[in-house]
Amino acid sequence: MSGVARAERTELEAPAARTMRGLFFYFLRLGSFGFGGPIALAGYMRRDLVEERGWYSDGEYQQGLAIAQTMPGPLAAQLAMWLGYLERGARGALLVALPFVLPPFLIVTAVAACTPTTRGSRRCRASSSASARR
Repeated sequence: MSGVARAERTELEAPAARTMRGLFFYFLRLGSFGFGGPIALAGYMRRDLVEERGWYSDGEYQQGLAIAQTMPGPLAAQLAMWLGYLERGARGALLVALPFVLPPFLIVTAVAACTPTTRGSRRCRASSSASARR
């Protein structure tokens, strides 16, 4: 591949600029469908936001991860808030935290609300006995 063709290809593949809207929807997706614990979610953030999209430098990510590790509480949520903070300060941290934390909170709340009404049902007993056998 010639140097000109390589430069044109690089231009076409340039990542989109980081925006608050892009961060909001990224963290909404990660909060809703991300699977794994805080270390896995932090790894997804690094892969997606540093390596693939280029929205943050490795230094910015590492600084956020170090800060999140030193503070008590949920590592992945604190890292997400740091990344939002870099974009828009305290407002950015809030606009990233809500879509990241709210979906799992709502799912757990809905399951908890349904549990007392379904505890004795045949379907509930069957699913819990099936998972106990695994």
